[in-house]
This record gives sequence, structure tokens and C-alpha cells, in this order.
Amino acid sequence: MARNHVYKFMLLAIFLYPLVPDALTPYIGLAMGMIFLLYLILEKDALSRIRRGRRQMRQAFSLPFFFLILLTGISLFYSKNREVGVPMVFEILTAVVMFMILKYELNRPNYTVPLTRAFFISNFLVAFYHVGQVLQAEVVKGVPFDALTRSSTLSSSPLLAYFLLIPLFPALTLYIYKDTLHDARFYLALITVCLISIFMTGNRIAIVGVFIGLALLSLLYSLKFVVALIPTGLFLLLIPIFSQRHRPFLELYPQLGRWRFWGEILIQNKNRLIFGQGIGTTDSLVASALQGKATLSNLELIHKPYNLLLQAILEVGVPGLILLLLVGALVIRSVARYTRSIKATPYMRVMAVGILVALVVLVTLNGVDSYLLHPKILYSITILMGILLGDARQKSIHGV
Repeated sequence: MARNHVYKFMLLAIFLYPLVPDALTPYIGLAMGMIFLLYLILEKDALSRIRRGRRQMRQAFSLPFFFLILLTGISLFYSKNREVGVPMVFEILTAVVMFMILKYELNRPNYTVPLTRAFFISNFLVAFYHVGQVLQAEVVKGVPFDALTRSSTLSSSPLLAYFLLIPLFPALTLYIYKDTLHDARFYLALITVCLISIFMTGNRIAIVGVFIGLALLSLLYSLKFVVALIPTGLFLLLIPIFSQRHRPFLELYPQLGRWRFWGEILIQNKNRLIFGQGIGTTDSLVASALQGKATLSNLELIHKPYNLLLQAILEVGVPGLILLLLVGALVIRSVARYTRSIKATPYMRVMAVGILVALVVLVTLNGVDSYLLHPKILYSITILMGILLGDARQKSIHGV
């Protein structure tokens, strides 16, 4: 089996992962892992080549990332909810497999652009299908669009909104770059369907994320973005103020703010904050804490009542939270350094700016919600980071 065969299977995997049901997403990574293992067995020099590359180019976040994965795996043994924890560990490990293959083996210059285009095309199909669902309801059937039951190929509307934030900003920076007219038209179409889809989900926090990203782009690219952001931002602020709906951003329901609830649940679990309760236990802990306070029939549809930081400290404790913050900061720093490298091609450098903005937006939004560890979003991040860091490794861009 040649490297080119692994590359073609990876193209297929990147195309399929947003389109399959959520539960099947990790099996795409598992299949790629098995294909890559077969490749390593048949190609005797492949493993030694990867080892040489690892010695020459080490990422700053490699060691804390390894310890975070190790701690997550260990927490599975004392988790009180292993039926949820085992699938989560499986999802994380298969996403890491995708990242490793892209970074260490599929990092050739002639692979990079087709891999990124496969990513954008598959994400375009997800958003386009959702826009089709909107048109079918509003135009064909003449009924109000129900965002709770129509979420394209994903399991919920909030998840869809967060998922589409990831391709939105790289597509926007590449549209500004305008490599070719054909590419510019495609990225414009992708931006359009992503924005329509995000707004039609009705997820206010994701919509705020759009404007956070535009504000960052205005600082990185052109202050012309600010001209559009000022009236839009005022409009978004005035509506909730006049309708008295500004508080629900941080409320689970009337009279129960998120901050107060998070404090209560931390106090209830204060004896297990050092090592956590084990991976996969947050939903059950939150549901137990909410008993007698409110009836929440489906946490996925009304957003998570906790953020990523609370999830981390409840599941893997204080060391896990510190490692998570360290890995996040180092990953963002790596992408920022890549954007300043003269060795990267203009196309990849521009796309890296969009990835940087998307990462900052996702990290910010996960201060209110917690979707970063969902397999669809996890795969999107690891695929883009694998392509980007693989290109950095191929071009010997140090400090990334």
C-alpha cells in the first residue's frame, strides 16, 4: 500500500465525517487508523521516517497534550458513568489518530490544498442541506421553520451552529485573499450558506460568536469590518435590552443564573475536585443537581447548562483543567506563529488566520457552553490542525 492510497482514503474520510450520524463519526477515525496501521506494516520505512520527523520537529503542546490524554484515560477507570465515558475516550482517541496521520504522513505540498478543499466541500453540503430544510418549510410548505427538529446532518441546532463557525472564518479569509475567481465564488457560497444556517438555528450565543470573529478579523485584516460591526452590534444590544431578554444569555431559567448554579455544583463536589469524578460524568452530576429546581427535558436542545471549564474540573479535576488550558493556549500560539511564517504559502497562511479566529471564537463560546468535545467539532479541529501542523513540519517552520 502506497502513501497515495492512504491519502485517498483520508480525502474520503474528511468528506464523510460531517455527513454521517454523530454516533458513527468515531468509526471513520477507527477505519483510518486501521488503514494507516496496514500501511505501516507494508511500508517498512514509513515508521522510521515518522520517528525521524518527530525528533526534528516537536510541537510545544505535545507533552501537555500527552498528559491530558493520559489523565483522561486514567479517569475512565474511576468514572461513575462509564457507559458515557468509554464512547468519549473512543471519540478523542480516533480524532487524535486523524490528527497524527495528517500531521506526520499526509503533509506533502500536493496533498494540503485538496485536503482542505475536501473539508470545505463537506461542510458546505451540511450548511446547504440545512438551508434547503429552511426553504422547504418556509417556501414550499408555508409553515414556520422549526429549528429544534431541523438541524441538517447533525443531532441538534446548537451543535450545528457551533460546527459551522469552524469553516466560516477560514472561508472568509480565503475569500478576501481571492486566489482565483472560481475559488472566490465557492468561498462566498460557503460563507453565505453558513451564515444563513447559523442564524436560522436561533442560537444566540453562536450568533454572538459570528460578530466576535468579525471583530477579530477587523483587527487582523482591515478596519472596514468595524463599519459593519458598529450598527449591527448596536442592533443586537438594543433588541434584548428593550425586550428584557438580555439576562437569558447566562440563565438556565428565570431566577437561576449559570454562575450561581456552577458555584453550587462545585460546592456539592468539592471533595472530588482534585482528580474529578471521571470522564463522562458531568451530565449525570448536573441532572442530579437540577432535581427540584427545573425540568429540563433535553439538555442538547436548550444548550448545555455548564461550560467546558466546569466539565473539565468535574471530570478530570484541577490537573486536567490546568492541562486543558495549557494545551489550548499553546495550540492558539502555534497557529498564531504559523500565520507569521514566511515559509508558509500565502494560501495556507491566510487560511491559518481564519483557523486562529475560529479557535478563539470557539474557546470564548465554550466559556458559556460546552460543545468542544463533541465528535463532529473535535474532528473538525483535529483535521484542520493536522493539515496545518503537517504543513509546518514539511516546511520546517520551527516554534509552531
